[in-house]
Amino acid sequence: MKIALIGTGYWGRNHAKVWKELKNEGKIDDVILCDISEDAVKPLAKDFGFEYSTDPRALMEREDIDAVDIASSTPSHYTLAKNAILHGKHVMVEKPMAERSEECKELIKIADVHKRVLMVGHIFRYHPALIALKKMIERGELGEIVSMQTRRLSLRYPRRDMGVLLALAIHDVDVYAYLLNENPDEILTVSSSNYVNGIEEDAHIFMNFSRALGHIHESWNYPLGKKIRELVVVGTESTARIDYLKPDEVIIYDAAILPNGSVKNEGEFIKRVPYIEPLKAELLDFVESIEKNKTPVANGNVGLNAVRMIEVAIQSAENSRPMRFRI
Repeated sequence: MKIALIGTGYWGRNHAKVWKELKNEGKIDDVILCDISEDAVKPLAKDFGFEYSTDPRALMEREDIDAVDIASSTPSHYTLAKNAILHGKHVMVEKPMAERSEECKELIKIADVHKRVLMVGHIFRYHPALIALKKMIERGELGEIVSMQTRRLSLRYPRRDMGVLLALAIHDVDVYAYLLNENPDEILTVSSSNYVNGIEEDAHIFMNFSRALGHIHESWNYPLGKKIRELVVVGTESTARIDYLKPDEVIIYDAAILPNGSVKNEGEFIKRVPYIEPLKAELLDFVESIEKNKTPVANGNVGLNAVRMIEVAIQSAENSRPMRFRI
């Protein structure tokens, strides 16, 4: 199997590193890197010993390439993915799958017609602590889930191509749907844009599910010096907390409000989780989905669902009211 990686920016470099590991392990045969900037792609190709190209269109026409990994800028995702599938390639595309849900639906349809694997880079579905937490929820170890709270906070100048909703919250809305195995009924968003016109740098999203409330806070304006990447899931029996920067542990708080009117607080403990690099697990799932003709964990419908939730979240912010969610 030969993989073409399109996009060699910050995240594309991470992809290239993992593809090199998978090649060394015999999971794939070869990789070719592609970027329209030769200054960007040439030194990376030299570092990893890969062939390189600056012409994605020509790359799609090559019969020796089986699959395409798209890690380029978001506006290019739809066009590149569509072109790759139409040329018979399996496609892994970074999140967001496309800028609009209608584009996502079209990619899913085309992939289905051409019988190609379509996968989206929702990497947190491969995060070991999150996978462990999902299993705990399914086993009922936390009791009934009543609320979920996420904070993804840091200090940086806002991006000019997208705000925190599409850049960050797309992870967390998908995490909530993943953990509960359901979509929200309603989404309410409040956001602010103070530095780049039309680009929100701070947003609060409230999501009503059938059995839980979700609250997501995303911000690039958090000047306390410490990056925060946190998920808290509150159940009727106990609570779990994940620090995404520590992927090998889930903290369990044996504390809850009890039906008899009392409160229990029996302390906390750390549940250790075997570490697997999420990006490596993700790309390996892509390879195995192609080889075994199976549906990947983060498939096209997952990508569509996440984009649609963000569309509704943006509509809510623009209209200053809750919006019903419909896929």
